[in-house]
Amino acid sequence: MSFIQIFKRGYSKLSLAWQYRMKTKKHQNLLFVGVIAWVLISIIFFCQHTYSSLIYFHTSLLSKSIQGSVRPITAPHVENNTSTEQLKEKDHRRGRTFNPPVMQQNSSLDESWADKVVRGLWMGWATSDMLSSELQKAKEKYTAINLYKVNYAGVMKQQREKKKLLCQLKQQEVLQTLTGSEEPFASLGWQKLVPHQPLEQAISGPYRTCAVVCSAGAILNSSLGHEIDSHDAVLRFNAAPTEGYENDVGNKTTIRIINSQIMADSQHRFADSPLYKNVTLVAWDPSPYSGNLKKWFKSPDHDLFTAYIEQRKRSPSQPFYILHPDFLWNLWDILQSNIEENVHPNPPSSGFIGIILMMSICETVDIYEFIPSKRHTTLCHYYDQYHDVACTLGAYHPLFYEKLLIRRITTVSFAELMTKGKVTLPGFSQITC
Repeated sequence: MSFIQIFKRGYSKLSLAWQYRMKTKKHQNLLFVGVIAWVLISIIFFCQHTYSSLIYFHTSLLSKSIQGSVRPITAPHVENNTSTEQLKEKDHRRGRTFNPPVMQQNSSLDESWADKVVRGLWMGWATSDMLSSELQKAKEKYTAINLYKVNYAGVMKQQREKKKLLCQLKQQEVLQTLTGSEEPFASLGWQKLVPHQPLEQAISGPYRTCAVVCSAGAILNSSLGHEIDSHDAVLRFNAAPTEGYENDVGNKTTIRIINSQIMADSQHRFADSPLYKNVTLVAWDPSPYSGNLKKWFKSPDHDLFTAYIEQRKRSPSQPFYILHPDFLWNLWDILQSNIEENVHPNPPSSGFIGIILMMSICETVDIYEFIPSKRHTTLCHYYDQYHDVACTLGAYHPLFYEKLLIRRITTVSFAELMTKGKVTLPGFSQITC
């Protein structure tokens, strides 16, 4: 074999070896890049998957450092064999002409969704699809029933910023009570029956600091009583007592909002109970969405008119007002205009109504347990033994959406919201638009 042939054969083998080496190195590089990409994708997925868990871990540490417990209190369990008719009575704002959807009664919140919703409210990113299927179905049924013939034709916009939302509330939600000059009340002589002074003038305010004390079971074991009583004025709801609960809810009551069932149902002893004496009373009952006062007078949810007339005759000097139904539905319109999905076509809750009322007559409003604290529980009211998660997150009332809106317009420390269930809002007089 010649030298040239030997050289060519050797060169060929070296060339093949070099090519193999390069291919192997290329494959190694590609494999290395692939491994790096897989690791990065896994990290991103892991971070997204555990985001809410990290938030919960953060809140847990904060909670332990402040009060030493992250678990909601367990309300006393009550066997509930309530019939549908009794449920209709217990839900103070349900209509009388249909059977509402009945919620399952349970004394312990399902942490797989309820805790997540509450944490979402604290952080401001809760969404309605986080609610249980029961609550979502209840909303669908009430929407189909549409008892008040709600026909909303306004805009629906979720991302209205805080300042614009506060200005919308200030400009559109003017406090309005019946004056007696409206028909059919004028023809019935109500101008002599209704207090001559508007509510804003009848009170000793405007008040500098005000407290809105929600009746939620979560306020038990809060020890907020002294702080609540330190306010210039305190608003309470319906039949919520203070006696025996002073350490948690305080003792002072300046204004009490009552729904029409409190006035119409004899079990509440509206005529003689001390709860409704020596305070300013503000009653409410929803008319049809159209605002037809004649139809409302003939068929209120519960007959508040008879009890109102009797009370005004018994105690003419006591400030006692009925909210104009337009005030309620204007508030509902504002709520719907700031949510990009349909809310329950039912009137706002007493809590939401009370917050807006106090913003109208106070410089600063502190609200307790409207947005639940870490003590959240299914116990509907701190003073009774009735359990229903709908009392916190809403089945009949658009409670969940009300809480979202309030969270959007408040500035509050995370710790105070979680441990006290407290948010603070400016009064309308303090808002410059």
